Amino acid sequence: MAVQDSTKNLMVSFFEDMRKRLGLPTADEVKRYFKKQIQGHEGDFAFTLALRESKKNGITPNEAAENIKKNLAESPFIKEIKIVNGYVNCWFNYNFLVNELIKLVNEDYGKSDFGKKERVMIEHTSVNPNKALHIGHVRNSALGDSLFRLLKFVGYDVTVTNYIDDTGAQVADNIVGTKFLGFPESREGVKLDHYLGDEVYVKVNEMYKSEPSLMAKRSEVLKAIEHGNNEIAEYAKNMVSNVLIAQLQTLYRLKIHYNLINYESHILAYKFWDTAFKQLQGLGAIKFEKEGEKKGCWVFLLDAMKSSGDDKILVRSDGTVVYAGKDIAYAMWKHGLLKSDFRYKVFAKQEDGEKLWTTTLDAADENHPTFNAVKQSVNVIDIRQSYEQNVVSEAIKKLGEGKDLRYIHYGYEVVALSKNTAQKLGIKDIGNKEVFHMSGRKGVYINADDFLDKLHKLLYEETRNKNKTLNDKECHEIAEKLAVSTLRYEMVRTDPKNMIVFDIDRALKMEEKSAAYLNYTYARISSILKKVSTEDLSLKVSLIPELNEHEKNLISEILRFPEVVESAAKTLDLAIIANYVSDFALAFNSFYVKTPVLKAEKEQLPFRLWLVNSCKNVLENATILLGIIPVDRM
Repeated sequence: MAVQDSTKNLMVSFFEDMRKRLGLPTADEVKRYFKKQIQGHEGDFAFTLALRESKKNGITPNEAAENIKKNLAESPFIKEIKIVNGYVNCWFNYNFLVNELIKLVNEDYGKSDFGKKERVMIEHTSVNPNKALHIGHVRNSALGDSLFRLLKFVGYDVTVTNYIDDTGAQVADNIVGTKFLGFPESREGVKLDHYLGDEVYVKVNEMYKSEPSLMAKRSEVLKAIEHGNNEIAEYAKNMVSNVLIAQLQTLYRLKIHYNLINYESHILAYKFWDTAFKQLQGLGAIKFEKEGEKKGCWVFLLDAMKSSGDDKILVRSDGTVVYAGKDIAYAMWKHGLLKSDFRYKVFAKQEDGEKLWTTTLDAADENHPTFNAVKQSVNVIDIRQSYEQNVVSEAIKKLGEGKDLRYIHYGYEVVALSKNTAQKLGIKDIGNKEVFHMSGRKGVYINADDFLDKLHKLLYEETRNKNKTLNDKECHEIAEKLAVSTLRYEMVRTDPKNMIVFDIDRALKMEEKSAAYLNYTYARISSILKKVSTEDLSLKVSLIPELNEHEKNLISEILRFPEVVESAAKTLDLAIIANYVSDFALAFNSFYVKTPVLKAEKEQLPFRLWLVNSCKNVLENATILLGIIPVDRM
């Protein structure tokens, strides 16, 4: 695919042209005084620079505005300028814009070399390998995968990892159940991650309450896993691998992509923490507590918390390493701050045809890609882990002093269900609360598979009813794409720091800010283009007619798409794209209602077909970044 460099971003060219003509130092300075006009105001945009210029030069705002008008008059981007109360109101030269966009808009529109191949690692999902994914985990995966799509789209070299905590208590709980309490290792007809998480894990935790002595068995299992090279460790390895395969089936259904699986046990086996410990000790970043409540512990000296004395324990008095310690070692590997590396082998071939690699203690495949030593790591981790992640970030700053390394905690809030949705999904004992919070330990949550199946069923029935000419297989294919699109879009459209209250009825409504509405718009565009001959679609736009407001609005939206994508990549804010694509769909549907395309006048037809086809390119690229699978029929 061809990649557009920044010079082919027409908005970049526009702001650079404005910068030169206004005599401002940077494009960002131009944007400070740039105002997109809203309905009811004259012009497409205005500049509010006159007041500053009048004070600076001792003239009236209108005189300053007239000077600005003179400077902008020769810009190819501007057709008309009017001064109103010191405001410089401008109209775009749409003839110029369309001719430029005709050269730029294709299936790769919006792609760029902004990232300049900088190496980035995104860690996401990282679900304990003892249970199925629930919809709260899907938010993590959907955010991480959309960040991957976005950064790759703008030219970063991105590696995606899935960190597997195969040494944790939750894995031990399942082993206690199947190895020592007589639970079957699997149940026929039930997906393994569902069975272990919904039945074994829940029941074992209930038994701990009535038989506290079982906790000793859990400790025994944990120690055996951590030491390795024993029967329990091998048993755990096989169980984790089989659960992971079951989880990946769900993730592939959601079109989630990974490059590498990392295991916590391998971090321990490769003794990465030992190396990290020595480096931290050498920097004076950790100390051994000889008295007080942290006596016998090694603690990390948090610069931000020196006054409070709230330093983070990394090694407990019994010698065990806490999660933050392991995460520091893992982060050091990510950023190339360790001298050593893992060995790797192929774990599986993914649905997109690419190899999924895994760290290994066995013989390695030497032809593996380079995974680590990245400049930037983006770690999609529950916002409740912010304190621990701050510790890791500060450790990387200390250890990588003088290097341009960025460790980013991409925190996100929990997902809850509306009362209506919880009832529809068959959850009992909801009570009077309007928001239902899930609990994995209590076994009160909705598995992602079950949720997708419910969405699929509802959407299949609707597709079947509205499309009598489609066969059953086609209806199921459309329903599956819409189900995945709906769930993923709901997970990424809001600020990740805000809790999501998922309501199934709202998500499926054919209204703005829903995946259904976006896919409906895409299907509408596809329907128009299917009715056009290849000859008509390839007509050159030799004449640009007088544009109506709806056409101008669409041109403006197409114009700003590359800038929207770049802004989202700079800030890692997917909501920027979600808001944009919602506005874009509204703009197109307003155009569709008011402006004939197939019945357009002969001189208008080439332009309008180009405009509709351009809208398809923009809408497809924008929605794919958000995890939506475009459908050309609904």
